[in-house]
Order: sequence, then structure tokens, then C-alpha cells
Amino acid sequence: MRQLCNSCSRLERTVGFVVLLSLLAIAGGIFFKQFSFNPAVLIAREIASPQKRAESLAATVPWLPAALKEFGPAESFTPDNLYDKIDGKAELYLAAGVVGMRCQRFALKEADGQWLEWFDYDMGTLPQAFSVFSTQRRAEGESLDLTDYAYRTQNAVYFVAGSNYIEVVASSSNQALMNATLDLAKRFVAASPLSTGRLPEFEIFPPENLVPGSQTLQSADAFGFDQFKNVFTAQYRARDTDVMVFLTPCSSAEAAAALSAAYRSFLLANGGKEMEAPASSLAKPVEIMGGVELVFSKGKFVAGVHSAPSIGVAVELAGRLSERLAENNK
Repeated sequence: MRQLCNSCSRLERTVGFVVLLSLLAIAGGIFFKQFSFNPAVLIAREIASPQKRAESLAATVPWLPAALKEFGPAESFTPDNLYDKIDGKAELYLAAGVVGMRCQRFALKEADGQWLEWFDYDMGTLPQAFSVFSTQRRAEGESLDLTDYAYRTQNAVYFVAGSNYIEVVASSSNQALMNATLDLAKRFVAASPLSTGRLPEFEIFPPENLVPGSQTLQSADAFGFDQFKNVFTAQYRARDTDVMVFLTPCSSAEAAAALSAAYRSFLLANGGKEMEAPASSLAKPVEIMGGVELVFSKGKFVAGVHSAPSIGVAVELAGRLSERLAENNK
């Protein structure tokens, strides 16, 4: 019996020793593996990360002011990962057809605490760039003589440069920082040959009583109507209230007439009521949600007045817009 127990003890010690050696071998492999280079790991990481580091803005363009220095790497984003940078606002740019965006932070050379971030959205076309510019315009904005569409706030500059929409947002309203921000914007415009350009549709709107800076371009679903795309709007001061006037171009006069009729049907289907109007009215107005809508077609344009306070105001503004359309169609 004693001999049997001794044999068991030797067998147990041998098995334990083999297991211990196996564990040591595994631990050693793990230890040395962490220091080895595996290119496949780097490739996998690159594929898994959709965000790419863009070439420095300062390196690609000669317009960085002497007062500024780079304060972080340049970044670029596509429509697929724009949410990573501006979650909550990306949908606006995506709906307007954004092609891509690059951004970078810069700081005053003498004060790291005073910095700004440059956002350059490539919107593909001038109308699409203006669309996001106008729909995001701040009420407190002050117009800038920078491009045809530009303004500033206390700590930011916003403008359209060709097919690009630019936002330059500073960390504070520090005077030196804002001077550098404006200088940066001016240098960019000077270096961009396509920075200027106006939308001819806005030239159609009557100039009398136009509210400055009120022009917008709604690229999709204007007024909740899914057939209204690329609708140009402007506000007019009429009888102590602001009233919106709109127009949108179509491919033909027939298409414009059909779209006008479709919008009118949409209003009536959603609770609107047809109203009697004077003989001078271009169409019968529709009362809806406490306002008056008047829509008509003129040549290749659908035009009208949105949410006017009375029939009189709607008829007057629609008549003036119709005259301007007639002049521009000659």
C-alpha cells in the first residue's frame, strides 16, 4: 500500500510540473507577443477608423496670419462620419448635399488660451452652400463686406465662398483673437478665385420693404410640403409685421402650374379653407393655422406669400412679386 501511495505522489508531482511548465510557456508567449510588430493590426485599426487626419490647412494654403499658429491637427470628415464631429447638426448638412468637411484649430501665438476653430464645408454648389448659411443665420448677426453672403457675431464669422460654407468660431470675443479671425477669413477669400457669386433668384424679389439679411434657401420640404425643393424666401415688412414671400424655379411652365396646384391641394387637405379675394388677386388665398397662403405660377416659377396676416397683405405682396417675375422673364 505504501508503495502504491508513493507512486501516486510521484505521478501527481510529474503532472503538476508539466502543467506549471505549460503555464509558464503561455505567459512568456503573451509577454513577448505584446512587443512584436504585426502590420495587420495597424491595417485593421486604419480600416476601423473612418476619420482621416487631413493635411494641415497651414501647409496647403498660404493664408494663415502671422498672429496665429496651429493648435491641433487638421481633420477631415465625409457624409458617412460627419456625426462624429457635429452630432446633432449633421442632418442639416446632409440634407443639403454636403460633400465633405475639414476643420482645424488655431491659437494666438502669444496666448494658447485664445483659440479658434475653422470649419470648411464643401457643399458641392453655391446654392447648397447658401442653403446651410441662410438656414443657420444668427438673428444677432452683423453683415460683413467679405463675400456676397457673410456676417459676424461677437465670437464668430460665417460666410459663403463659392461652393463652400465656412464657419470660424472663436473661443471668446477677445479683440485680438477676433481681429485674427477676420484676417484669416479675408486671406482665405483672397486666395479663393471662386469666392464671389450671387444667386440670381434673389434678384427677382422686390427691393421695397425687404428685410435685410432675411433671404433663405430651403433645399427640401419647405413649409412641410415634400414636393417643395430649393425654395427661395425673403421677409418683407408689411403693416408692422414681417411676412415671407417665396419662389422656386421649375423645368417648364407646365411643371410650375402643376406644382402650384399640388401645393394648394396640400394646404386644403391639411385643414386649409379657400377664401374669397378681390379681382386683383392672382389666385384664391387659403386660410390655414391663422395665416393666409397665396400660391400661383408665373412662367417657369411657382411663387407666393406664406402665412400673411390678412388677404390684403397677401394679395399686395403677391402682385409685386408677379410684376418682378414678368420683368425678369422678358
